Amino acid sequence: MDDLKRKWRDLPLRTFFILTVLIGLFVIALLSGLIIWGCAAFRYYLLPDSDSVYLSIQQSYDDGSSSMQSYLLKLDDAPVQLPQIIAQEESPQGIVQMVSPSEFPLSYSIEKIEPSYNRLTPKRKLAYTVCGIVIVAAPTVLSVTAIILCSFYFYRRKLKLPLQLLSDATVQIAARNLDFRLNYDCEDEMGRLCRSFALMQDALYSNSREMWAMLEERKNLQASVSHDLRNPIAIIRGYAEHLENKAKKEELSSENVLRISRNIGLAAKRMENYAWSLYTLNQLEDTVPQKTEISVLRLSSDLTADFSLMAQQNQRTLHVSCSRLQSHAPAEHPADPSNLPDIPIQADSALVYRVLENIIGNALRFSRREIFLDFALETNLLSITVRDDGTGFPESMLQKSGRVFYPSELSSDQEGHMGIGIAVSRILCHKHGGTLNLSNFPQGGAMVKVSFDVS
Repeated sequence: MDDLKRKWRDLPLRTFFILTVLIGLFVIALLSGLIIWGCAAFRYYLLPDSDSVYLSIQQSYDDGSSSMQSYLLKLDDAPVQLPQIIAQEESPQGIVQMVSPSEFPLSYSIEKIEPSYNRLTPKRKLAYTVCGIVIVAAPTVLSVTAIILCSFYFYRRKLKLPLQLLSDATVQIAARNLDFRLNYDCEDEMGRLCRSFALMQDALYSNSREMWAMLEERKNLQASVSHDLRNPIAIIRGYAEHLENKAKKEELSSENVLRISRNIGLAAKRMENYAWSLYTLNQLEDTVPQKTEISVLRLSSDLTADFSLMAQQNQRTLHVSCSRLQSHAPAEHPADPSNLPDIPIQADSALVYRVLENIIGNALRFSRREIFLDFALETNLLSITVRDDGTGFPESMLQKSGRVFYPSELSSDQEGHMGIGIAVSRILCHKHGGTLNLSNFPQGGAMVKVSFDVS
């Protein structure tokens, strides 16, 4: 029974409507037939000889007596045998002379001809008339009623709930409340529409959270950079006042001037870096990945060649490996990247290069001797892991995973790992449909894993 109800509820709208109308027509025909049959039977009970008329004839005898007789004439039967009527022209009263079969002279006069209906009582006449009206009006009334009931039933069973849910969901979205669930468990068109709406709501909710996170990240970053600009500005102001005081006292030596000018130059360089960072972050909002088809083997080879040269210039050793191939389990021993399958992927190679350049640049600064670069391609997701043999990230930073760490929050020996480069890399990864995660390798060293959607 439950399965039957489920199948009936999951019928497509058109099929459900057609079946509802057909069932309504069947019920109308059945009820109309019963009503017509019942009314016809009652009319027959009231007037069984409805197709007949009554002929009333007055008979006048020679002795002056008279009698009235009624004859039942059925229209579909043979006429009733009556005595032959012979007109007498000399009679002024219109009395006709007739010769009866018994040849007794009689005078006849036709008083009236009336249908059998006129012989009913007033109550029976009213009942007979009402039944006739019902016979004619019942199909029409039942048809209109069935149309209205089918419409209400169709709306209530198939449209009312999903339309109400969609209306409420629209009001929630208009009120900027995306943290709700739209549940309508049905397999018809309205169910698919509600699920599509729920997918749109989930996408809006996810995009809203990401946008809010990015805006908060940018806001915090700008606040942090603005705060950090105070330090070089204070340094420059302090040195300017120091130079002014020393110049007034004529106590400046060439050595002091060189030292002060060098420090002012460093402070100005820091200010320039902060200003460039803000400009870079502003430009990222307009960045759109330009995906092109490229072989994953060629992409990994080009990245390996460039980053190997960077490692040599910084007296570091770069180890490159391939831990997983598409549709393969992780290898027991990392494979050489040249063994990557020549599979075409959709990627923005310039964006991928920019992300890895920032990460490997940080790894070169804080590694001791070695850097490890690992490629993995699985389920349309290109993952690249960069690991160094340095001191790793502080635990306090790992607990704040998912947000940017700014120079004012970092110690001097960790600023490079979580500075502007990481913030830029995370935003670019999100633009390319991927993520950026930070962790420490169990045997020591910082590890950054980035992923890109290459479908």
